[in-house]
Amino acid sequence: MNADFDGDECNLYLVPNALSQAECATILNPESQLGCFVMQGPKLTPTQDMLVVYFAKFNDIHFLPYKQSDLSKTFQDLYDCYGSQQAFEYIDQLRQFYLDVLQRQMYFGLTLQEMQTLYEWGCEALEVFQEKAETSSGCLVTQVLSGAKGSFEHLCQMFGSIGYQSDVFVKHSFWEGLRANEAVVHAKKATEALSNASKICEPRYSYYKMV
Repeated sequence: MNADFDGDECNLYLVPNALSQAECATILNPESQLGCFVMQGPKLTPTQDMLVVYFAKFNDIHFLPYKQSDLSKTFQDLYDCYGSQQAFEYIDQLRQFYLDVLQRQMYFGLTLQEMQTLYEWGCEALEVFQEKAETSSGCLVTQVLSGAKGSFEHLCQMFGSIGYQSDVFVKHSFWEGLRANEAVVHAKKATEALSNASKICEPRYSYYKMV
């Protein structure tokens, strides 16, 4: 099986031949085939939830023989030092750990209070916004600090102002609501950026995103 893990696709391959099944059990076994010569490291990369929990509970993770702030680099070093099977076990332990944390120890959700606070900070300059945000412990800020998603520039655009788009200054934020002309300017810029960033031709996907 293979899937892209966002809930809309899963491909299943049936291998009825016994010899093919034995071959696939070795070649497609992630525990023994964790590494990849093309990627120069382990095939598994941290999920966003794993990055968040790793950042928030860093001092509580004692089952890894080695760790550093960059979880992807930690995975790479574990693979280099301990090999495929042992590294896979460590990654699986971390998977079980983050699931336990999110289900039993920590409620990780966006609150209106956090959004209101980010809006108030967003009225300041980006440097001031980032300085204040780095000392908080909200959901969106933790995502940025952990490297799971976004940046402080994104947060400032969401709650402060979007800023310049195609030489037009968009004064309002998504929190306040864009004016009609601002929405058109922003949509145009987003479409141009998506078109320029398309390195691989995916007609249906790119088309739907742009629409």
